[in-house]
Amino acid sequence: MKDYYNILGLCPNCSKAEIHRSYRLKAKEVHPDLCNNDQTAKFLALKEAYEVLSNQITRDAYNQSRRSSQKTSSKWDWDYRSFLNARKDNPESLARLICFDLLHDEGTQAVKLFEEAQSSGCFSLLQHIGREDFMDYAFLLAEVYLEQNSFVKAYRLLRGIARLEEERPYFRHFFVEVLERMSLIVKHQLPGDQDNHLRITFLNDMIHLSYPPKEAARLRKLLSELLLSIGRYQEAAKKLFEAHELSPRLPGLEEAIANLEEQGYWQTGKIHSRERPYENFREETS
Repeated sequence: MKDYYNILGLCPNCSKAEIHRSYRLKAKEVHPDLCNNDQTAKFLALKEAYEVLSNQITRDAYNQSRRSSQKTSSKWDWDYRSFLNARKDNPESLARLICFDLLHDEGTQAVKLFEEAQSSGCFSLLQHIGREDFMDYAFLLAEVYLEQNSFVKAYRLLRGIARLEEERPYFRHFFVEVLERMSLIVKHQLPGDQDNHLRITFLNDMIHLSYPPKEAARLRKLLSELLLSIGRYQEAAKKLFEAHELSPRLPGLEEAIANLEEQGYWQTGKIHSRERPYENFREETS
């Protein structure tokens, strides 16, 4: 029997504000990304208790089942997932069902529900669960997509999280993991993207995010190589210059410069001195 009030450390007549406050305080103590010990089970129980009690409909149903149990002294067995599944025609219940499955190792089912909801063209997970919860659950959805090799779908979710984080930070450790996974996606050819146009689009977008200088330089170097492969030489040279500005000793940078020289497309920055290889390039592209 799950006593959600006890999990949150609250009494049954507590206010909605008290539920929110207690959850946020306790989440900091047991969140897997914020504590050293493995508190995953406690965090999942806390999250489930919060989801049930923070919504008036699920809280009323829970309270009714709780009162009936107390009156009859019978075993109390309230199945939250069954409750949500019976009401998944309601967008908010569907959003909570997707989140529930993600938290309980049912990622494949969660993705199926998410895609069915999106096919209607009017479903927004962000709208129904709020900003910070969306960032958590979108990350879990992206992880499932990565396991399924659905890299483009994973990228779009991760990019949505990154946009929200850039607007107002949630917690930085989480953002580092988002950026790392986005980098992994673009470092390999994407299915159906033979000319790498999609990777180029993603990279052009990613270089504006808050990557550490060395990783930002790697992304620009990769973008330069892809642009070079489709004949966009001046753009390739510019991204290579930006990479040098960020990390002059980046492995492979000198070889990339030499490659442009050999093909005769480094005329904007003819290298007379290895000490200042980009002097003329800077003048012509400023």
